[in-house]
Amino acid sequence: MRSLRSLGEDLRPEDYANEHLRSFKGEFKFDERSVHDARVDLRKYYVIVEVTYPLHRRYELISLGKRILRRLGVVRDYDVHGCPKIERDSMLGYVSSKADNLGELPKLYGSRFVVMENLVGAYKSLASLNDFHSVRKALRRARVMADSLGFDTSTLKEIVTKMGDERDRIGKEICEGRTPRFELNLSQVKTEGVNALREILLSDHEFKHVRRLIS
Repeated sequence: MRSLRSLGEDLRPEDYANEHLRSFKGEFKFDERSVHDARVDLRKYYVIVEVTYPLHRRYELISLGKRILRRLGVVRDYDVHGCPKIERDSMLGYVSSKADNLGELPKLYGSRFVVMENLVGAYKSLASLNDFHSVRKALRRARVMADSLGFDTSTLKEIVTKMGDERDRIGKEICEGRTPRFELNLSQVKTEGVNALREILLSDHEFKHVRRLIS
């Protein structure tokens, strides 16, 4: 997929979302690798569509995107863990039949500001999150928002990937009938994620007021 990173501060979240939607539609197939890649692309589109809803008011994109993501998630977990048994082809058939109903976002004035405000909100909300699922979801969502603004999210990506690997390992152990072992220190990983997000928010960008909000 063509990188939008070079656009820097000119990168618009709606362009980022539309680029990933096109990738999702163009690459989706029924094999395991394609399901995983399609889910990643669609999630990036979905997060931005959801965050910028006050600007575009197209709730149907959020509703359909969520339904498709749920099915892709179930299929992906089955492909990775081997359980529970699902009607894989039927679920992916639904995704294939509905994908064209997902539309691109128009130019949204103020989209960068709206996404940044949500990114600050995500940073602040992490303090009250204390379970693995909520922390992982919040950091994953924050990573997408930061990425859509053109920030370097490599550290945050590493943390989210590490948490995803832990989730997959636990899920596989459950499917194999074993008692799952938690190997990550949630408090430590959360601190790493908060620090990575804080570094992003304090980096050089046009939203000068943000530094005052989190200092």
